[in-house]
Amino acid sequence: MKILVGVKRVIDAYVKVRVKSDHTGVETQNVKMSMNPFDEIA
Repeated sequence: MKILVGVKRVIDAYVKVRVKSDHTGVETQNVKMSMNPFDEIA
């Protein structure tokens, strides 16, 4: 049996989130990423 599990990569929970200067989203360049905490439990 083969099982496929989808995992989402998100900004680390301990990193301060910064908004882009043009207010169109969150700055993701050079930010530590980690696995979604809910995916770790599953």
